[in-house]
Amino acid sequence: MRWRVPFWQRREPGIVACATAHYPEAAARGARQGTSLQNEIRSHTGLRGVAALCVVGYHQQFMAGYKLPFEALFHRAYLMVDLFFVLSGFVLSYVYSQKIDVRSFYRARFARIYPLHVFALLTLTVVTFGLNALRILKGHAPDDLGPFSDWFEQLVLLNAWLPAVFEWNKPSWSISAEAFAYLLFPLVMVALARWPRAVAGSMLAGVLLFYVLIGTSLDISVGLAILRCLAGFGLGMLLFRWRQTPLPDASASAIQLAALAWIVAVLLLPVRDPLIIPAFVGLVFATWRDKGLLAKMLAARPVHRLGELSYSIYLMHYAVGGLVGFAWFRTIHMIGLPVVIERCLFLACVLATVIQVSAWTYRYVERPFQDLLRGRSRKVEVAAPAP
Repeated sequence: MRWRVPFWQRREPGIVACATAHYPEAAARGARQGTSLQNEIRSHTGLRGVAALCVVGYHQQFMAGYKLPFEALFHRAYLMVDLFFVLSGFVLSYVYSQKIDVRSFYRARFARIYPLHVFALLTLTVVTFGLNALRILKGHAPDDLGPFSDWFEQLVLLNAWLPAVFEWNKPSWSISAEAFAYLLFPLVMVALARWPRAVAGSMLAGVLLFYVLIGTSLDISVGLAILRCLAGFGLGMLLFRWRQTPLPDASASAIQLAALAWIVAVLLLPVRDPLIIPAFVGLVFATWRDKGLLAKMLAARPVHRLGELSYSIYLMHYAVGGLVGFAWFRTIHMIGLPVVIERCLFLACVLATVIQVSAWTYRYVERPFQDLLRGRSRKVEVAAPAP
């Protein structure tokens, strides 16, 4: 039976298995120009999956008083969103490095991000009203959901641009910020082609100025959130332009492990958030050729599969985690487990449920609506945005 197969071994029907067919934008461009397709950067796909799970862990730390020692890594895992931004700028520059058709680009981005965003928001809305109904039936006061304008603001992806009283599906703020980056991307690509030094120098100066002036924390989801996205996204674009010839495996492995150690150190130590950005840049730079120890681990089938599900994991985990937590903390006390075991089981339950739900939404929401809106058959993988 299909569901007896581990999720990392499943293959969707009608999908070309070879890595060279991963990006539809590259495939379409190759067909028009008669050139070969660009390869998928498998390690970057896997990296998105790991980063998405870190964000899931970040939100679970607020759901219990007791935390396991390793959860200290999740205390500032909101910084993984900045890694998403760098990856997004790099990958889109990679896909559109030769030519960009503006209409096709905007259509592809809309098809990629919006259907699942709407589905996740509607799912969370149903869950929220359902839980409020249960609270009322039990004689408790319902949660305040804020004005309807906040919900509509998020529906049209303006939630990172305007402040809101109630944030609804909170992770979607980064999708809203990336939508702004997508609007600018074709213009910046044209400008970089015409005035490469002037535009690249201006972008780098702006990025550095932002990180210098931002202070200690990058935990920004409104107000300056768009600038936070543009800084990481711009770094990714610049990194692609300044990429070098392939590194030897030993050098790539050394940079990857050093970047990983740097990331862990920043997450654990009381230092300024922007200090993690150079490590993100180094990690993306050292893995883009899929060479090196860490890159090969990220490209392995189970991790790569998580990367394919990363957008669903990122957008669906808030509703799924909230629903699991609501049921968990109202029933687990009846068993009387030690707090350490209870916490381990809760995290395992959340992760397993989020991954399974994400596999379902990836297959039945993401892919079908992308095919419908893009107007093409289901023959290639879709280049995922960084959430």
